Amino acid sequence: MLNSILDLLLKQIFGQPFLLMAIIVFIGYVAMKQKLSKALAGAVKASIGIIVMGMGSGALIANFGKLLTALQNATGIQGAGLNTYPTMTASYEKMDAVLGAGTGAAWGIYTLLVAFILNLVLVGLRKFTRIRAVYLTGNAMIVQAGISTYIVWRFLGLGMMPTVLIAAVVTALYWGICSTLLIEPTKKITGADFTVAHQQMFVDYVAYKIAPKIGNAEKDDIEKKKMPESLNFLQDNIIATALVMFVSTAVIMLVVGRDQIDWLRGAEGLNQAGLTNNIVFLVWISITLTANIVVLLSGVRMFVGELMMSFKGISEKLLPGAVAGVDCAAIFAFAPKSVVLGLLFGALGQVIGLVGLLVFKSPIFLVPGFIPLFFDNATIAIFANKFGGWKAAAVICTANGLIQILGSALAVKLMELTWWQGSADYATIWVAIIAIFKGIGSLLGIPIAG
Repeated sequence: MLNSILDLLLKQIFGQPFLLMAIIVFIGYVAMKQKLSKALAGAVKASIGIIVMGMGSGALIANFGKLLTALQNATGIQGAGLNTYPTMTASYEKMDAVLGAGTGAAWGIYTLLVAFILNLVLVGLRKFTRIRAVYLTGNAMIVQAGISTYIVWRFLGLGMMPTVLIAAVVTALYWGICSTLLIEPTKKITGADFTVAHQQMFVDYVAYKIAPKIGNAEKDDIEKKKMPESLNFLQDNIIATALVMFVSTAVIMLVVGRDQIDWLRGAEGLNQAGLTNNIVFLVWISITLTANIVVLLSGVRMFVGELMMSFKGISEKLLPGAVAGVDCAAIFAFAPKSVVLGLLFGALGQVIGLVGLLVFKSPIFLVPGFIPLFFDNATIAIFANKFGGWKAAAVICTANGLIQILGSALAVKLMELTWWQGSADYATIWVAIIAIFKGIGSLLGIPIAG
């Protein structure tokens, strides 16, 4: 009887992310004294969002995995894609293969909850910690908590409680410290009392500090200069994603050759034997991968929107006066030209990095993703331009694009995933964090999991 109850609670309810998220959102709305109907509606939307995210992510990983298999068959090179959400789900798949279906996502959600509570505690103790920012970018939170959980489990091989606690501490410190560092420069850019809470916060701060040494903000502010209207389409998330997917897929098809392209068309590949024209097949793959990402993101937005409503209300009640950390896109309207500048020079840096991988015969090849390419470099460019002008933004974003590739290649080697997060911080300080956990596990003689 007891075993049946434990199985119901731990596996059938709290072990199922779509139910766990619904329960969390429901409790959050009730704590805010919202109507029961609103709490139930929020819970249902959050639950549906988790399922939709899984549908999009599963399709993306499966379809993109075929491209990487063709690449490996043709060249022997290990391929990996750079994108945030697939990295989280790929991590969960590794955990589920060892611990059972649904375990990875459940542990990741527990880490998210504990990390958020710890973030609130750190802000509550700001007199001692100097941490003032509450991290509220839900889509980034869920990804970062999941990846942190996998890092700790992979290298330390611990059970649920210690894994969740350690991962939550690391994640909460990253959120609190890095978003707090950006309070002052964000206010100088926007004039508003919020801060950037995303996935390139450390590099944003570095850009803020070194930009004045590279350029002159008063003389070279890109926002005061005229840019071609023809580049405005790059600010459209879906169109730019499709463009990145088209270019990436085209490169892969050129590298793998005719035999592997035919394999991709076949039943073992993408099952599109009717698309005999290579150009049409290329377009189909690009649009399909983009559609997979759109589905994934729509699911993320559904549950994150409900989750953040309840989280934000709770944090405001507990910590009046704390600074809200929000999505980096919140500052894009304050510097729209910097956004385009960052994308262009970030892409240049990534191309240089990819050419370097090929020239030096790296055993790992990376396929860029729009989220780390665009959101990272756009945000970094805003900070760099504000404090050092467009020349500083160009130099820093080119360097960041290069670092995104080289740092991510190292992360892929350490993590043995076919996806990596790809954002600036996850190609720099998080690579160091991974190395530290790997070193601790090796020192203690713990075998690597997953």
